[in-house]
Amino acid sequence: MDMKDEEKSGNEKSPFKIKPSSSGGPIKMPIPIPEAMRSSWLFQNKVRLIIIAVVVLGLFFAGKMVMGLFKGKQLSLSETMKLQQDEAKNAPVAVKGFKIGRFNYEDSMNVLGTIKGAMELKLSFEIPGVISSINYKEGERYEEGALLVSMKQDDILLRLKRAQAAFNKAESQAKVVENEVAENEKLLKMGAIPPSTVEKKKLEMDAAKYEAEAQRLEMKANESMLEKSNLYAPSSGMLGDLNVEEGENISQSTLIGTHINIEYVYAEFGIVERDVQKITLGQKAKVFVDAYPDKTFEGVIENIAPQISGTSRTSTAKVRIENPERFLMPGMFARVRIMLYSKKDALVVPTDAIQGGEGEKFVYVIKMPGGSSTVEPKVAGAMGGGLGAIAALSAGAKGLEKVEKKSGKGSGKATGEKDSQKIEEGTVEKRPVTVGYTRTDYSQIDAGLTEGELVVMTGFERLEDGKKIRLIETQEAEL
Repeated sequence: MDMKDEEKSGNEKSPFKIKPSSSGGPIKMPIPIPEAMRSSWLFQNKVRLIIIAVVVLGLFFAGKMVMGLFKGKQLSLSETMKLQQDEAKNAPVAVKGFKIGRFNYEDSMNVLGTIKGAMELKLSFEIPGVISSINYKEGERYEEGALLVSMKQDDILLRLKRAQAAFNKAESQAKVVENEVAENEKLLKMGAIPPSTVEKKKLEMDAAKYEAEAQRLEMKANESMLEKSNLYAPSSGMLGDLNVEEGENISQSTLIGTHINIEYVYAEFGIVERDVQKITLGQKAKVFVDAYPDKTFEGVIENIAPQISGTSRTSTAKVRIENPERFLMPGMFARVRIMLYSKKDALVVPTDAIQGGEGEKFVYVIKMPGGSSTVEPKVAGAMGGGLGAIAALSAGAKGLEKVEKKSGKGSGKATGEKDSQKIEEGTVEKRPVTVGYTRTDYSQIDAGLTEGELVVMTGFERLEDGKKIRLIETQEAEL
């Protein structure tokens, strides 16, 4: 068999087409694959392809379904923001509350002043002279009209006696001339003398009377000089200071001393322009002095200067204080507490809890489940009004005083004490109130609230009538 016959026979047996090589010779499979094995391999590949196609189709449709579901729930930006706003609006607002109580409520203005005597007069003589006697010492009491200081009176007495003698002489001479006029009038009626003689005597009589009057005035002037040589007390009181000694030569401008009356005294103080409208005549005031730290002196405003003067733009006011025991002395430094407002057993709330303008004021009252809160109150702290160091006028000088309902017990916890608190949810009620008086820290309520109710102190910008709240803390004023 030649080469062509071999190729032909080989091609008929092999299922594969044999291509000639580059050299011209045929390429034969090294190991021929049997028909049964070749069919099994093709079947397995087809199964694998079908499984892969099914898995891919399943994943495709599953993803399509998931994307469809997600696409169906997708919201727009505005809808999402609205949903968030609705959730925020419906969410409870966290607030702090204040438990309303009753207090002896008052407001005051604290100022500094000086004690002045009821009467403080500078003493001096009206005439020059020499001091002969001083009858009282500094601080020694005397009654009205008492002789305090005297001058030497020898020259004054001499002049007075001479004036008295001259007056007596002139008066006698006037009487002599008057008698002569009466006799001449009788002679005139008898025709013994001419009328001119009578007229002349009458003129002499008038001159004598004028001379007598002049001497009388001279005598009175010397009596007045004698009176002025003595210094008398203008009222009951004492010498505040004494500036002269016996034997000293003085003039009308010499300051002898100071007369003071302290049966009652004044606490004099200045009022700045912005506070002038706060005080009126008759307002009560309490006065404290360093000399008697445990004593409180009470008085009323008796005088307010009608003008504002000085670079500090202040007016002057005086508080009259009765001083029967004479504890208060002129010149003492005084701390004055003026009572601007006072009311006993008053309902009090923090001023910050009151909302609204001048026309309508309201508070948010907290409504808890069951009508009450289970939160233990935390003390808000002392609430007395004051100005720096002046606030400590006395141990008891405070703006609020708790009204006790039971004797022997306090009304709550001590300042700063904390308990574990249970946060509860509730709602708020917008309630109008009538405010009687307002301080910077606390206000007094006339109507709209009752003792024991809770009012909101924080979070007002998110509150409205019926809004849900979470009460995170409760405070209660206590002294």
